[in-house]
Amino acid sequence: MNRTLRGFSLIELLVSMFILATLMGILLPVLPRIRDSAQRATCAAHLSDIGKGVEMFRSDHHEQHPKARYMPPPWLSGDKDPSFNIAMMDYLAVDSGVYVCPGDRVVHSRVYVDAKDQRHTTDSSYTFNLALSGVSYEQSFYAKFLKRPLTQTPVLNDFDGGTFETQDGDMVQVDFFHAKRNVLYVDNHVGLPVSRRK
Repeated sequence: MNRTLRGFSLIELLVSMFILATLMGILLPVLPRIRDSAQRATCAAHLSDIGKGVEMFRSDHHEQHPKARYMPPPWLSGDKDPSFNIAMMDYLAVDSGVYVCPGDRVVHSRVYVDAKDQRHTTDSSYTFNLALSGVSYEQSFYAKFLKRPLTQTPVLNDFDGGTFETQDGDMVQVDFFHAKRNVLYVDNHVGLPVSRRK
């Protein structure tokens, strides 16, 4: 019995390589958008979890929001209140993964030294709306003067790209986390900024 082994011919190999190259050419430009969507979805889920903690906080504190800074140390915030994650520590662990947006490579991991010469990291990728610090929605500037509904009043959002100053005076460039910012609103839904909704 004479059996011959047959492999790919040169033409078949070239055609296979051409098909693979064509598929890669189609898929490669789409991969960054897919990654951005996945990171943004994870970030939105984290904000939603934080929103549940805020709801529990408000129900225990006469509907008042936590009294917290706009940005956690070492970022310049202009107030002496604790970081949002510290203010929420009875409801969510201070170093909980929900405070980290996956697209954030700078803000949450910024190292700083406190007054007692101890090293810390920021541990949060989100900014807090100071207009809600220590007050209920009804007492806030948004309700009293802007007449903005709960569905359009932000509580937290992920850092948008820009240059931010630390308490030591360093200027730090922060890239955009993803194409569209996530916002946690007072009614506990997560969505786009009001001005970008369409």
